[in-house]
Amino acid sequence: MIGLSITFYFKNSMLTPKELPVQQLEHSKINKIAIGAYISSNHKYWNDELCWGRSENYSFTVFQKHYTEYIGDLNEIIYATDDKDLKEDFLLAKDLLENANKTKDIRYLIDVHRILHDLDVKYNKYTTSDYFGVTQYGKKH
Repeated sequence: MIGLSITFYFKNSMLTPKELPVQQLEHSKINKIAIGAYISSNHKYWNDELCWGRSENYSFTVFQKHYTEYIGDLNEIIYATDDKDLKEDFLLAKDLLENANKTKDIRYLIDVHRILHDLDVKYNKYTTSDYFGVTQYGKKH
């Protein structure tokens, strides 16, 4: 990564029920706090959409409406992190989102949720009894 100084702000973070957390990122310095906030908000979104039996009724309509923005936000995070394992986890999440968009298969989104859940546990020290063990970052921290 080149030595760019990129900052990251949550300008107008928009999240309404049934919508992906499109952060509308502004560049500048994406730091650990901003990455942690990204993980947390996206983990919460997927919890609300997929957990406790909700995955059976999930509609891809809203997902597809915000897909491009969501991938753009994820690309900003991928570009900004210097942590190799964290980057690998975000790249996997991006691949899974792309597959979900192509196939409309909920299993890909469930895997995205698991990645974000585990990152929230390890990166943000989120307390829960559940842990899937699916992240590279989690294996080393």
